[in-house]
Amino acid sequence: MQYFRRFTWFIAGRMILICVLLGMVVCGFFMALNGANIYVVLNDGMEKRVDVILTRQQAEELNKYFHADFLIADEALEGALNGMSAYSDYNITGFEYNLTIEKLWAWPWDTYANCTVVERVPSISGSVISSRRSEVSERIPRWQGGRYDVTLVKAGGAWKIIGMQQKTILVEPEGDDDSLETEVLVS
Repeated sequence: MQYFRRFTWFIAGRMILICVLLGMVVCGFFMALNGANIYVVLNDGMEKRVDVILTRQQAEELNKYFHADFLIADEALEGALNGMSAYSDYNITGFEYNLTIEKLWAWPWDTYANCTVVERVPSISGSVISSRRSEVSERIPRWQGGRYDVTLVKAGGAWKIIGMQQKTILVEPEGDDDSLETEVLVS
């Protein structure tokens, strides 16, 4: 009887250890899956937002990446679509976009995720709309990037950006000198 009890405890101990290890592997897999999905939504969504603000085209594609509540409240998008943007007088043909994700965390069982990202648009190419040539500068205004705390929500199995709070403003340098980038805290 003593050997049977030892053997049973040996098997039970190994089964518990295997279950714990399998649980950790499954948890790690779903964290990586959420992280990859969030990474794609952040990169593609934030770049599409800048594209819509600069060009005022294909705004309906933002619904893939952003929650409707965010789109209604985003002042930059509203200004661009109403013609009140600094870029309304320009025909933007291209831009360089950089997004750096500094912090990303999403538990497998959570429906919310919080991220810290740094958005930059180092260069914008285009020209002044012909009807506005005499009224505005030939130089396209620099993009005001920044460090954002971004909140995402999982709705219907897909991650969408529901909130963005700017923590720091990054002022892009004029010309080719990248060493002059300045950072301004937002209160």
